[in-house]
Amino acid sequence: MAPPPPTWGETKPEGQTAKVVRFVFADRVVTFPFSELKRWEHVAGEPELLTINAGKEIITVEGAELAVVRAALDMARLAELRSNHERSGARPGPRVRLITIKRLEAWPRNDSTIPFNSTCSRHPA
Repeated sequence: MAPPPPTWGETKPEGQTAKVVRFVFADRVVTFPFSELKRWEHVAGEPELLTINAGKEIITVEGAELAVVRAALDMARLAELRSNHERSGARPGPRVRLITIKRLEAWPRNDSTIPFNSTCSRHPA
C-alpha cells in the first residue's frame, strides 16, 4: 500500500520541475512563478525558519523538520506549501506551523545607514 500524501504540501515527481509555487492559507492561495524565488535560507532552531526572497516580497515559513521543504526548493520541485501543524499528528515529515508573506518596504534614498539585521548596520567612516 502506498504511503498517504504529505499534509504539508506537494512536490513535482522526480525529473519534473515546478513552474509555480502555491502558498495555501485558510482564506486564500498565493501563487508565485518559481523563477521569482531568488534566495532561501533555512535556520535551525525551535522553531525552524525558512525565509524565501520572492521579488519584492519575503515569505517566512515557521515549523520543524523543514529540510524536506528546503530540498524541494533546491531541486525546483516544490509545487505547494500549506500549514499542517494542526493535522500532522504523529506523521513523519515537515510540520509547517505558520506561513507569512510580507511586502518589502523601500528604504528612504537619503538614509546614511543600511540596516543589515537587528544588531548590525553600516557605520559611516
